[in-house]
Amino acid sequence: MTVPEIVRLDPEDWAVFRAVRLESLERSPHVFGTGLHQEVEQPESWWRGRLENPDLGVYVARLAGDPVGMAGWMLPAAANTRHRAYLWGVYVRHGLRGGGIGRGLVAAALEEAASRSEAVDLHVLTDNLPAIRLYETLGFTVVGTVPRALKYAGVHRDQYLMARDPAVQSTPGTLQAPVV
Repeated sequence: MTVPEIVRLDPEDWAVFRAVRLESLERSPHVFGTGLHQEVEQPESWWRGRLENPDLGVYVARLAGDPVGMAGWMLPAAANTRHRAYLWGVYVRHGLRGGGIGRGLVAAALEEAASRSEAVDLHVLTDNLPAIRLYETLGFTVVGTVPRALKYAGVHRDQYLMARDPAVQSTPGTLQAPVV
């Protein structure tokens, strides 16, 4: 496989962001907390506004110029939670998964998020073993389970909460206080 180009999107790239995001919501609707119907009719200003937000970053992977995946990070607006970034919207086109594109996207998003926060959190379906393994190799650990976190087409799905927090030493499935 050709090495993907990983790029951070600017507001001028709103159409690329929209295309990849809508593709992800259409092709993997059970994975994301939002639905295609909630974003498909959003105007250009909405997409640009997200990319103009200084507390949010979106990365896209391109193969021969074709956008084939994305990953984003954000800082919450609430003052007491801004020290923890959140990884969101991770998607790689079917048929290209397992070849390092997701790792490149997540690594790029994590590098920027880590420069703006003390830790990074994410949610992932408990049955998405390839994604869980990827996140674990990048320093995330499972710190909790959210039962029935998502509901798509009448089916409930559980999610793990995973954290990448250098100040807390934890093992998968457990919560531990930092050593003082």
